Amino acid sequence: MAEIPSDLLSNFELFSQFAALAACDQNINSTQHKLTCDYGTCGHVEADDTENIYVFHSSTGPTGYIALDHTKQLIVVTFRTSVSTNDLAVDKKTDPTYIEDICPGCWVHTGFWDYWQDVSKPVIAQLTKATKANPSYHIVLVGHSLGGGVATIAGTALRKRGFKLDIWTFGSPKIGNYKLAEYITNVKPTSAPQDEKLDYTQSSPEYWISVPLKEDVKAEDVIYVEGINSQEGNAGHGSNSTGDMPDANHLWYFGPMQVCTLPADFASSAAA
Repeated sequence: MAEIPSDLLSNFELFSQFAALAACDQNINSTQHKLTCDYGTCGHVEADDTENIYVFHSSTGPTGYIALDHTKQLIVVTFRTSVSTNDLAVDKKTDPTYIEDICPGCWVHTGFWDYWQDVSKPVIAQLTKATKANPSYHIVLVGHSLGGGVATIAGTALRKRGFKLDIWTFGSPKIGNYKLAEYITNVKPTSAPQDEKLDYTQSSPEYWISVPLKEDVKAEDVIYVEGINSQEGNAGHGSNSTGDMPDANHLWYFGPMQVCTLPADFASSAAA
């Protein structure tokens, strides 16, 4: 098994911290400041010259922020993990919504789609403004768990509109059917299952951490997993489609995903 390049490992560490920082109240309640955490565990982000330029946070919609990383010339759109009572309700809205305007025959988790639709217009406006002001900057969408699911469909919808971007998610649930996974993976149509059943499908590629919880992750510890629904990754380890992953590993990827005191809208049942 070949180890991943060191710069890829650095990106995993950086973007996992950007994802974790969406669960810090100071980063989602105001703008025009540097991103910070409470426990000294977001050193990669804090080492950069960052600026929070837009936040979204309501009792009925998703939570997150858009930030500029002037050091690495990035525009980072981050969606928060499950924290509030509404987040938990959205996780369970697993009925399908068909999104034929994105790809024929594709359907997506209704909760994740609703969350993206709730903020799509202002996020698109902010990205248009930010890319014009910073033409050399690259757009990155990130998220953990629920946030990863929303980031994936948001990034897919934005690509359809012509935005060039990367998507980095951590512990994202499966977000839709095989057709959607195939579209996201950007593979040629095959004779794969035609989704007569409502089967959630894992897109490709994935990177699977092979070391125990809370151990430092080195390049050789990250397994590259290729192929839709590969049993070497998420699809083969019993993770479900709703984001309910009661495994302690889900709160630790390339470092802790809880880097601040509990948000003001934290629901106790989100701790599971």
